[in-house]
Amino acid sequence: MTEAPLIADAGALQDLMTRLSGTVCIALDTEASSFHRFHERIGLIQLSDRKDTWLLDPLALPDMDALGKLLGTDGNETVIHDADYDLRLLKRMYGFRVRHIFDTLIASELVNEPELGLASLMKRYFGIQLDKRYQKADWTKRPLTSGMLEYAAMDTRHLIALRDVLATKLNQLGRMDWALEEFALLTEIPFQAHDDQTPGFLRIKGAKALRPKELAILRELHAWRDSVAARIDRAPFMVLGNEVMLALSRQPVSSPAELAALKGIGPSIMEKHAADILAAVERGLAVPKELWPRTERPKRWPRDPAFDERFKRLKTVRDELAARYELRPGIIAANQLLTDIARSKPADMAALQAVPGLRTYQAQEFGVALLEVV
Repeated sequence: MTEAPLIADAGALQDLMTRLSGTVCIALDTEASSFHRFHERIGLIQLSDRKDTWLLDPLALPDMDALGKLLGTDGNETVIHDADYDLRLLKRMYGFRVRHIFDTLIASELVNEPELGLASLMKRYFGIQLDKRYQKADWTKRPLTSGMLEYAAMDTRHLIALRDVLATKLNQLGRMDWALEEFALLTEIPFQAHDDQTPGFLRIKGAKALRPKELAILRELHAWRDSVAARIDRAPFMVLGNEVMLALSRQPVSSPAELAALKGIGPSIMEKHAADILAAVERGLAVPKELWPRTERPKRWPRDPAFDERFKRLKTVRDELAARYELRPGIIAANQLLTDIARSKPADMAALQAVPGLRTYQAQEFGVALLEVV
């Protein structure tokens, strides 16, 4: 196995892009700093064709436009495992639109692989044991060790071979069109407008269970934590954990001794941030009632006594289809989609296809069975 070269200057990048310009299938992966840094950055990009692998150092390369042009070529297929995060990151960092993808995770779901992780698939089909010890490494630190570089190279070295195995299965099952529909949707998601304006503190798991006066404290703690994390460029949880902020919101403390007694508050936090944490709690407590944040109430739907039974019938049919097709139930229709179908009560195929989120292949393969019980 040859060592993957590290591309760290403009000339080497241009030579590589020229070499790959006529390649119809390229495997790609990215290693980012999201686990360690507040300001998310790509620290390494892996590329493979059917023979060789290259590692690109985006921190050393002054211009990545040539890579964007390659990935945006109509005749090129980019193979990625679990592409959603990589596609969003490439768009956010560089504005790249990856034109055609083959997502080996989605393909694995559609052929009902028992395990979907890349390590499991590599072991199953090629007997390769991927080393995951660097999974949470900080890829923006330099120099990168030889172990890190080899770990990164393995993520794409055999990805095209896996793509070929899964493509054969998709074709044998008559599901390649399903996959192509899912792949096409994925490439568009990073460029769609997102309406979610939920504040960051409300996206913390458990926040929506707090009362409004408790949310006022959480909001102050979250704003303080983000300001510190941004200044020192560290992941927010490294400044103060979510569980600590939730505990402080439910049962606010007013003294260093009370703060030090909380689980998750160590000597380092006390030394660096105790006064600021207590000040944030105090600001939250001082927020007047009329300014307390409130969670958005769930949308109220017109009363429909038959809704629950209709949903149960749809779920029963969905589960029967999943068993018959040997698919995970969510591939047939996720629960939220079943809920929307039950509420909209489509009377024919055209009305069913108008339900937001329903895929064409879902309507074609499973639509008749779903309509029969609506």
